[in-house]
Amino acid sequence: MLKRLFLLLLLNALTVSALALTVEVVGQAPLDGAISYVRQQALDDAMRQASLRAGAQISSTQLMEHGVIEEDQIRLRSDAQLKNVEVLWEEQLDGLYQIAIRADVSAQAMCPNSSQRYRKAIAITGFGLAQPMQATLGQLENIEQDLPRVLLNTLNDRGATHALDATRTSLFQDPRRAPSAETPQQRLTTSISLATQLGAQYVVSGVVRDLAMQGEARESEPGITDRWLSLAGFESSGTQRQFVVDVFVHDGLSGAMLFQRSYATSGDWDIPRQQGVGFASPRFWQTGYGHEVREVLTSVVDDLDEVLRCQPFMARVVKARGNRLHIEASAGAGIRPGDKFQVYRTSTFYNLDLEPRTELSDMATEVVVKQVQPQFVVAEMKYTAEHLAIQRDDMVIAW
Repeated sequence: MLKRLFLLLLLNALTVSALALTVEVVGQAPLDGAISYVRQQALDDAMRQASLRAGAQISSTQLMEHGVIEEDQIRLRSDAQLKNVEVLWEEQLDGLYQIAIRADVSAQAMCPNSSQRYRKAIAITGFGLAQPMQATLGQLENIEQDLPRVLLNTLNDRGATHALDATRTSLFQDPRRAPSAETPQQRLTTSISLATQLGAQYVVSGVVRDLAMQGEARESEPGITDRWLSLAGFESSGTQRQFVVDVFVHDGLSGAMLFQRSYATSGDWDIPRQQGVGFASPRFWQTGYGHEVREVLTSVVDDLDEVLRCQPFMARVVKARGNRLHIEASAGAGIRPGDKFQVYRTSTFYNLDLEPRTELSDMATEVVVKQVQPQFVVAEMKYTAEHLAIQRDDMVIAW
């Protein structure tokens, strides 16, 4: 019966539109108690039904032991907004109080800002440089490490995430073809090992595609035409410099790509060709070009905050013994004694192309944090790890 109910609710949730719409529904409640109370119960039922029309989140968990289902739970949630609620009619019929309403329903984000409780650990790697010769103008060769450091410092200043410095690590052997290390299913295998090493949940990487002056040939040495003009006593009139960067976010558990976007701008570059300023130096930011680059990097950080905001907080189990778990999460994540997490078992299966996939199975149990150490957390649960077959590399998750 529960499985049948789950299927009916799932089909209903999949067929509704996420856009704003006007609905008419009928709510009801048993005539048991004061009329004012019964009417409110029927009205609440009608409003609940109306909110489900804008979409719902459904999750189902089962706990089995020796082939017998000990616990079976189905959770249904909707975060829709109701506006302009109007009561159409209400009556008492066959022992039920019924009330019909019309309302404007609009879907709301399933993860509002207030749900961002814990700081997710993300590793910021070095960015590749697709055309290294373009960086010689202004001596911007340090952009491979200093650009991601700008992102790292800005993310940490905002406080929503805990960015880890991996800027001396490059994930791509040939930045021109990045992310070339991906599998056909857009999974970056090297990001998994890096995330495991640093204790990060996500890995941010990127490639600087273009730093050329406007009008310069991309395949030749940047500035060669302008250099000859300068030696002849002439100056080039082009002062616009390009800035194009690609940014990638990979999941540290599976290696799957969660985000990929290209950013482009141009700005006035008024630095003499012989002068080296370096990327992210005070003189660099004072140029019109530096101002435009700063605006782009601000957009990058905004997008990273947004794409990670709706992702759950996850941390690895590094030790499981009895009813105690040691969890790889630092005190900087904002975890406090008394906090609760759901336990998930990790397993691997293979698709039709024999590609390994990581699967998380909800164990329908929770752990309560007892101790918070600088580099790990100790939590306790009702059942023993042996009873649930929980072991190292399983996960705890907070949605």
